[in-house]
Amino acid sequence: MPQPQFYDISQEAVEMATWRWAKPVRFFEVCDSTNNRALEWAREGAPHGSIVVTDHQTEGRGRAGREWFSLPHLASLLFSVILRPNIHPEDLGLVSLGMGVAVSLAFTERKTNNRLRWPNDLMVRGRKMGGILSESEISGDRVDFVVVGVGVNMRISRDQFPRELKATATSAQVETGRSYDRAEVIAGILIQLEPILKDLDAGRSHNILNSYIKLCETFGKTVSTDFGGRKVKGQAVDIDDHGGLVLDTGDVIPMGDIHLE
Repeated sequence: MPQPQFYDISQEAVEMATWRWAKPVRFFEVCDSTNNRALEWAREGAPHGSIVVTDHQTEGRGRAGREWFSLPHLASLLFSVILRPNIHPEDLGLVSLGMGVAVSLAFTERKTNNRLRWPNDLMVRGRKMGGILSESEISGDRVDFVVVGVGVNMRISRDQFPRELKATATSAQVETGRSYDRAEVIAGILIQLEPILKDLDAGRSHNILNSYIKLCETFGKTVSTDFGGRKVKGQAVDIDDHGGLVLDTGDVIPMGDIHLE
């Protein structure tokens, strides 16, 4: 297959598309990880809302240190946002859930019928199309910053996924047959994120949780995880005030990986 001769994403394209967001942008054609670059920039003092975008990651990662698969040349949507929310550290989970809502709504607007799997996987017809990874630094009872990374499979065909992902992964192109402009999609996600961040800073976490609950497909399913030195298993029934998954056993999983039984 010949390589595309153009990019739908660049420094200029992202700046033009996100003019309403009006925050600094750093674009890399290739980088190890947008979260890595954003963490460095945040420590240097990058302002709230700064964005790091790349066409391709060589060391992208998901939760629990797993590798995040991506391909160069238009295949993946990869960006990180630096946030400095006025929240207590125990509420950091709400940031990830809020970004999950923003990503889900943005793709729903673009005719991709998706759901969220707790805590923040973007699912279409039972296959994973995208994910979110949040990393933060905390000083005492204050959150210095949160870096929220988003990865979405955009123009990856089924035969391009590695063997271990063929049965579980999908892409926007596979699901819709459409080829979306990635800079425009980033802008759409940020438009959805803006009121969520206002709710977060104003302490209106119930708005974020209610929105998330409407989009979450995990409720009613039996899940398990290793937590607190023991295996926890039960049916997912709710989300608590901090974004933790509540089971019918009374256990609450604050954040992390779960396995569907």
